[in-house]
Amino acid sequence: MSAAETGNIKKSLSFIAYEKIKEMILNMEIAPGSSLTEMGLIEQLGMSRTPIREALYRLEQESFVELAPRKGWFVAEIRLRDIQELFLIREALEGISTRNATHRLQQAQLLQMQAYLATLEPLLLADEAAVGDPGDSLHEMIFACIDNHYLNNIMTNYIDRLRQFHIIASRLPGRKLQSYYEHCEILQALIARDENRAEQAMRHHIQSSMNSILDCIINKTPL
Repeated sequence: MSAAETGNIKKSLSFIAYEKIKEMILNMEIAPGSSLTEMGLIEQLGMSRTPIREALYRLEQESFVELAPRKGWFVAEIRLRDIQELFLIREALEGISTRNATHRLQQAQLLQMQAYLATLEPLLLADEAAVGDPGDSLHEMIFACIDNHYLNNIMTNYIDRLRQFHIIASRLPGRKLQSYYEHCEILQALIARDENRAEQAMRHHIQSSMNSILDCIINKTPL
C-alpha cells in the first residue's frame, strides 16, 4: 500500500471518528461539560488512538470540545451568549423566509399542513414525549418554498448548533405543546396570506424557543 493510500485511510478514519463524536454531542448523548477520555472513545468507537485524537482536535477548533490543562477533554458547556447570538440570527433569517413564503406557498400545501397539524394535538395532549417536534415539517416547507441558495447556505453554517438547542427545547415539559400552538399561529397567518402576521408569528416562535432554553440553562433544569 502506498503512502498516499495509507494517508487517505487515516484521514477517512479520523473523519468517521469526528462525525460520530460530533453526533453524540449534538444529540445530547454526551452532556455539555462531560469528560471525554481517549481510551473511552477508543473502546466505544472501536478505533485506534490516532483518529480519535485528530477528531478531538478538529472538534476543539469548532468549539464542540475543550482541552483543559492537566484535566483532559470535555464537551463544551452551552453558554448563554451562544444561544442569544445564534437565535438572533435564526429569528431574522426565518422571519424573512416566512414573509417571503407567504405568497409563494400553494393553498393545497397549506391545507395539507393544517390537516397534518390537526392530527398532532390529541397525541401531544396524551403523551407529549412520544411525539416528534410538531413544527419541523412547517419549517422545511417554508425553506423549500423560498428556494434561496444563499439563505440556505447561511442556515447550514449554524444548523449543527441549532440542532443541539432544538433537542434541549424538545425535552422540556410542555414545550412541544407550546411549540405546536405557535406553529398553528404561523400556519393560520400563511393561509390568510398575511405576510406581516406570518413573519411576526415566526419571530415570536423563535423567541419563545430561545427563552425556554435560556430558562432551562439558567435554572439548571435536568434534561
